Amino acid sequence: MSTVALFHNKDKAQAVAASVAVRRLLERERVTVRPATVDRAPSWLKDCDAAIAIGGDGTMLRIARLLAPAGVPLLGVNAGGLGYLSALDLDDFAREVKRVAAGRFVVEPRWMLSAEVRRGGRRVFGPGAALNDCVMRCGDQARAVRFEVESLGRFVAAYFGDGLVVSTPTGSTAYALAAGGPVIIPGVDALLLAPICPHALTQRPVVVPADHPLTVRLTRRNPSDRPQALMALDGQVSHRLAVGDEIHISRGPHPFKLLVPPERTHYELLRKKLKWAER
Repeated sequence: MSTVALFHNKDKAQAVAASVAVRRLLERERVTVRPATVDRAPSWLKDCDAAIAIGGDGTMLRIARLLAPAGVPLLGVNAGGLGYLSALDLDDFAREVKRVAAGRFVVEPRWMLSAEVRRGGRRVFGPGAALNDCVMRCGDQARAVRFEVESLGRFVAAYFGDGLVVSTPTGSTAYALAAGGPVIIPGVDALLLAPICPHALTQRPVVVPADHPLTVRLTRRNPSDRPQALMALDGQVSHRLAVGDEIHISRGPHPFKLLVPPERTHYELLRKKLKWAER
């Protein structure tokens, strides 16, 4: 690596301090470091060999949406809580900086969702990208809402409850997992539909082909209903929905490139971060 874009979560004191240390370590390896902010992608980003994000999963998700169109891989350094998307914890970076600078970490491609909202046939939001999920759920009143789902023009199901999560394999260990969905190993070409607190004992999460676009429509259960609902991408970008709005969800055009140690497996990550298979 010769040039790296360095992002950090400016709202976390630990991440701010860590960015100084990380920059110093990279410059010792003769890597040019260019500071960047999470607000927008700089014009010079495409000229970088990689980007490094210091923070937690929220920081990673935000930066992933910036980097995917530019095709720049991202290495996460965890300075937050769980750090599920991060390749390294903060304490590990000093030991691994030579491997990072030498380009001996590998790219793990993660495909993303693309979502847009249409109202009366006219686009009112999007398209927006999401690495984890597109969540459609009840709004301020916290009352059950009804969503109808179609795939390739064919009716799938009507979901009545708190909402619905449409997740990538990357996002299967996030909100969808809390909603009772299965873990999907990244690389599996599938989408996950996980209802949130459904008012039906028979509704369960379902895995569908990733190349089958979905249409999710907010509807009334009764003529007198006035449902309030919203859609959110990765829990960071949101849009309020009106009755009849259609959310069109498909595979995004740009994959996200995640940098990880070559020896790491997703099963190891599950064991380490989520205590999977432990008694």
